[in-house]
Amino acid sequence: MHSPLLRMDIDRTNRADNHATMRQRLDKEKLTDDEVDKLYDIVQVTDGLFNRNHIRYTIEGGTLLGAVRHGGLIKHDNDADFDILQDDIPQIKALAPQFAEYGLEIIDVPGWGLQVTHQDSPGLAPDLWTDGVRQWTSKWPFLDLIAISWNEQLQRYVLAQDVAFHDYPEYYLTKSDWENTFERVPFAHLQLWAIGGEKNRRAYLDRHYKNWNRMIEMNMDHRSNHYFEVEIVCPLSEEDLGYRARSKKATTLKKSWTEENGKNC
Repeated sequence: MHSPLLRMDIDRTNRADNHATMRQRLDKEKLTDDEVDKLYDIVQVTDGLFNRNHIRYTIEGGTLLGAVRHGGLIKHDNDADFDILQDDIPQIKALAPQFAEYGLEIIDVPGWGLQVTHQDSPGLAPDLWTDGVRQWTSKWPFLDLIAISWNEQLQRYVLAQDVAFHDYPEYYLTKSDWENTFERVPFAHLQLWAIGGEKNRRAYLDRHYKNWNRMIEMNMDHRSNHYFEVEIVCPLSEEDLGYRARSKKATTLKKSWTEENGKNC
């Protein structure tokens, strides 16, 4: 039997080993610099085309967390997320020719919504969604356009499509989150639409990321569309703060986005 002091030493060693393992796993999830540039360019064009065509969205999930906690793309994050209305999906799909002008394409994601990615980005290996039935294909990196709709019974906006709702039944936006005026918030060099009011944005994070101001948590490998068997969890450190900036390289788009974005949302 180990003495209390020896057990404490063993526990400290195990915690240190576990922390190192989590950090190694986190590092593997990071985008390359070129992928970061691609993702920012996708987000910029999507924001601009949505503004031009009067399509309402709010940043959500890790993208909203990045805006509030980091001011841009979280250093280990590897996608971006917008909430959109389910009813707006046909209008968004109709924008495919406008996206194509910039070398981007819209991918239908049954069970979730849509994705926006580069036409020339590498394809990810096809796989099945968590329902075990529908096939999922995509390219890397991508912006998720996650469909939501008003639920009269719950009196809130919930995930509109079945696979998303199955995986995240507790996710929601309040009526005021969606229906009140959105605000432009900094996201690195961009300005994006978000839930209005810092207090409301923090309330959203408190609901969906209970330890968001002190822990890093990641539950999915987006490259394979699989949930981790063991979620990545580690304390937030000073080195994690700040954001991944876009490089000074030329645009990754077929043509640069130069039109001034509207403020219609």
